[in-house]
Order: sequence, then C-alpha cells, then structure tokens
Amino acid sequence: MDSHFIPSSSKKNTAVVLGATGNLTFALGVVLKGLKRHSAALLERADVIIYYQNMDEACRRALNQITPCRFVEYHFPHMEGLRPKALRDYGEMTFVRYECFRFLYHYEYVLWLDADILIQEDIADIVQHIPHGIGFRREYYDERVRMNFTQDIAGFKMDAPHYNAGIMAISRQLPAKDFNALADWCYQKTAAITQYLVFPDQGILLLMCQHFGLTIDALPEAYNCEARRKASALKHAAIVHAVGHRKFWKYYYFDEWYQTYREWVKETGLVCQNDFPLLKKLGLLKYPLFQVAPNPGKHPLKLATYLLKALLRRKS
Repeated sequence: MDSHFIPSSSKKNTAVVLGATGNLTFALGVVLKGLKRHSAALLERADVIIYYQNMDEACRRALNQITPCRFVEYHFPHMEGLRPKALRDYGEMTFVRYECFRFLYHYEYVLWLDADILIQEDIADIVQHIPHGIGFRREYYDERVRMNFTQDIAGFKMDAPHYNAGIMAISRQLPAKDFNALADWCYQKTAAITQYLVFPDQGILLLMCQHFGLTIDALPEAYNCEARRKASALKHAAIVHAVGHRKFWKYYYFDEWYQTYREWVKETGLVCQNDFPLLKKLGLLKYPLFQVAPNPGKHPLKLATYLLKALLRRKS
C-alpha cells in the first residue's frame, strides 16, 4: 500500500478498490455511476479507493464528483528479473489488485472491481458469498489453472479449477493473517516466473491461494458475467464483464453502459480516446456513439451490429 495512504476515520467496514490509467477515466466513471445507481447501500458502508497512473487532477475531480473517492498513485515496485513482456502486454496497473490484501488491516471486507464492467444490479451482498475469505467466479468450460502459464509451475496443482480475477472479494476470514505477506508473495512470484506468465496477475493469485492454503469460494456468475454470454444470463447479471480485448468501448453495445457513458461525457467532457482512422476521417468521433464504437477497419460487421442495436434501442 502507498505509504501516503491514511485509512478513513469514517469507520466504514468495506473498501471498494479500482485501478486505471488516466486514459480509462471514462470507464471508471461508468463503474462509479453504476455503483451509485444500483448499489447505494454498498457505498454507504464503503470507502472507494482508486489507484491510478497518469491521471490528471481534472480526471480525479470528475470521478470524485460522482461519489467521494480516495486516490492513491500506484508506484509499481522494482522487481529484478521481471521481463518486459509481462508489462508490455498488460501494463503495470494489472498488478495493483495485489494491494487489496493490505487493506484488510483497515477494513473487514475488500472488493476489487475491474474497470471494464457494467454494474446493472445491486452488488452489496457479494461479500455474503465468501465464508472462507476469498472469492472469484469459476471460469467457464471447466478450465484449469495451467491455462495462465506457458508451462506447468513446479510445486503447484495445475489441474486445480480456474477462476477469473476481474472481480475479487476478500475478507478478514482469511486464515492467513499476515496480509502484507500475501501481497508481497504475489509480487515476488510474479518476478520469479515472469517468463511463464500468460494471464499474469490472475495466475499468480491462484498460485498464492495454493501456497497459503486458502480455500477459494466460487462467486455466483451474476457477479461476474462475461459480456459474451447468452442474453438469459446477461439479463440476470449484477455485473457484466467485458473481458479480454473486446470492451464496451470498442466492441460491444450494451445500452446501459452506453447511456451512462453519454451522460458522463455530457457532464465532464472527458471522452474515450479511440482514434479509429475511418471514423476520424468521416468526422464521427465528436459523437459519443462513435467514440466507443467498434473499429470499422477490424470489425466492420460488428460495427453494423453495434449501430443496429443502438438504433433499435432508440426506437423502443
């Protein structure tokens, strides 16, 4: 945890932790607006903590106007042996979720939320699903831990079930009470096996659970439903997660996400910085609908589907 972080004196029992670079401020804005709209009860008992890099004061002020936030600049620790590929593919901010464990010294519960999510229902009860102190959503298709690495890691059960770490809930019920040790181990293991990492932070967190003997509680899919799932699952999801490279702001059309983004732009003037050449040439990037549209050069059919969905929503 940043040495300048001072715990809140509000006696709130939960920390909601997010992290992003400045170019994703708009995505954080959509998440915070979703929290405020759908999960006010959670915000009443939680401090919102945002780790950031390269985010200017105007961006931080805009987020803070949605709901009070505590901002911590993320300083990625120097780790000898860490190969550049892990940082080039995912960036430093992907590892900030390791810091969540340190907050357990100050909060009973800590909830990590990725920035590429849409909150469309109340998520206040998510912590009721982690009796063993740590929870992720099981990955689909019976995937295994080994998919996070290019080869098996000695000393670990690579056939253990795989979980998605985009939404993580933890509590003081963890049997390992040296919370700093959990975070430190994650950083150290990242450096030690960096050449084998595919999904770096996710794989390391799952190995950490094995190393410290932590039992993972499987969160219901409703708290981390991938955007590619069928409409029946998405309809009942509290959190929709746009995993991988297919984001709400360059691939999918979800009306609530788009309407919230448009509201954010109207209030702040801070836009998604997609710079797709054809849309730019046609002068369309001044419109929120096209600022977050699929790249017509790479996904022409997806763009057509995206625009059709937007049109149908406006007519309904």
